[in-house]
Amino acid sequence: MLEEIRTVEFVVLPAARAKARKMFQMAGACRYVWNHFREKNLADYQAFKNGKGQRPHTSYFSLGVEFTKLRHETEWMLELPANPIKHTLKYFADALKGAMAGKKGFPKPRSRNRHAPSFTLPSKENFRIKNIDKKYSLLLIPKIGWVKMTRRGGNPYKDSVPKQVVLRHDGHRWRAFVSYEVEVEKRSDDGEILGVDMNVHQVATSDGHFYFLPDFKKKEARRKRYQRRMARQVKRSNRRKDTKKKLAKVSRKIANIRKNWVHQTTKEISGKCGTVVVEDLKVKNMTASAKGTVENPGKNVRQKAGLNRAMLDTALGELRRNLEYKCGRLVEVNPAHTSQRCSECGHTDKENRKTQARFRCVSCGYMSNADTNAAMNIRRLGMAQLHGEERSVFKRTPATREIDMRLTHG
Repeated sequence: MLEEIRTVEFVVLPAARAKARKMFQMAGACRYVWNHFREKNLADYQAFKNGKGQRPHTSYFSLGVEFTKLRHETEWMLELPANPIKHTLKYFADALKGAMAGKKGFPKPRSRNRHAPSFTLPSKENFRIKNIDKKYSLLLIPKIGWVKMTRRGGNPYKDSVPKQVVLRHDGHRWRAFVSYEVEVEKRSDDGEILGVDMNVHQVATSDGHFYFLPDFKKKEARRKRYQRRMARQVKRSNRRKDTKKKLAKVSRKIANIRKNWVHQTTKEISGKCGTVVVEDLKVKNMTASAKGTVENPGKNVRQKAGLNRAMLDTALGELRRNLEYKCGRLVEVNPAHTSQRCSECGHTDKENRKTQARFRCVSCGYMSNADTNAAMNIRRLGMAQLHGEERSVFKRTPATREIDMRLTHG
């Protein structure tokens, strides 16, 4: 048995106005603390980068000492629980460490309009969860009281230990993300290996199956219409606020449909095999802007922007992350030439892929769907990597005939 952290999403049912107001106050206090420490450390960070100052404090402990002073100097903050607000500095310390290491930029300010209200109950000493029945649960928030939560299908880990709760408002209602420490059985390797080729708006597997992303055209058109309407309306007007709510609603629906598709697709794929082979895709590099600079402008910028949106819509990173914890084993292989290589004879040529969907080898005449052929190549590379024979897996030599038979006949 292995201990893992699993997160369950609940919907927080409408509470009394006083409780709801208090929850928004806690989220506002977290935003205030983030912005306060950002402004306090910005000058030190800039001076240190220019070699004229000392290194800013980046540890959670040192920031926590300063938070205690700030809390006692701020009268309204004494009416709110300290630990959930203080935990904001844990996120800020991590962001500041990344900036000091040169991995990220300096933390940006948090805005009431651009950032969803949220706060974290960091440990089980800061909350209690009581299961009423199969459908409903109660969550005790310090200095706020009990709030009711619900989840379709009930709580799958009601007998496990909750470790942390994150509450976030999505523009419509509060949602609670409860992290449980659960014991799971490590999935045994059943010998079945499946290659997965992730593309724009679809996923293909080496057994010939396709999983297509739901069509968002109507919802995307509605979202663009609301965005154009908001751009014309007067800021802080009531009509603009109504349009903003409608825009948030349609965006929320798109995100929920995509998230459901990712979970359903990865669940079906993981149920077929114990080992999944995927390409080691660098999504951040793949979706980089092609705008370029004033001196060296990019080419086909609008087309590249549309392709980037399509790739991000498919949620390639989320697909990989879900497969990683749902499958017994995840193997990553080099994606080079997987779509141009013939899975039958191993011949690699860009002329093999006549169109986006049609593959025909110019050497042996093998014909197949291009994505299915790529998934078979990915599976072959994964098998070769597991057996330590990746350097010669596509060369037709006597040394590779045995592995070819294993790949062909499973």
